Amino acid sequence: MDSQLLLDLYKRQAKIIFGYLIKNGCTKEESEDIIQDSFLKAMQYMDGISKEKLSSWLFTVALNEFRNRIKKHKKQYLLSIDEEEFYNNFTKEEDFTERLLLKERCNEVKNCLNKLKDGNKNLLILKYEMELSYKDIATLLGIKETVVKTYLYRSRKKFEKEWLMHE
Repeated sequence: MDSQLLLDLYKRQAKIIFGYLIKNGCTKEESEDIIQDSFLKAMQYMDGISKEKLSSWLFTVALNEFRNRIKKHKKQYLLSIDEEEFYNNFTKEEDFTERLLLKERCNEVKNCLNKLKDGNKNLLILKYEMELSYKDIATLLGIKETVVKTYLYRSRKKFEKEWLMHE
């Protein structure tokens, strides 16, 4: 495998994978370890993967590595939402009561997202927390953009149902 291609892939994918892992409750160190292990596997097996599917393959390898660590350590990873960013997006007031209510709302959103199946939760994180485009999500997951739109619609509906049951 061309070392320049691997370097380009790392530059494009590492930040996205890192952000995704952090949002799913990994520590910085765990995320870095998973990325390193994923790229080591990429170096071993990339010759058999077409260049068009390389990004989605690498993302899948990182996801599988994450899942294996969860099983191995039987650790519960909880979705992580940057509360400061959440506050900044929804309020500019310094009112303590408002911030407290927003923090509570943030926790409610986390709880509802954590009740969804991984596939639904992952799509919502990629789209709304990481702000990836439909095209970028399709590339990461190795599926068509129209399929991403359909799956996201279904995921939003499931979240909405969970949210209404929560309230």
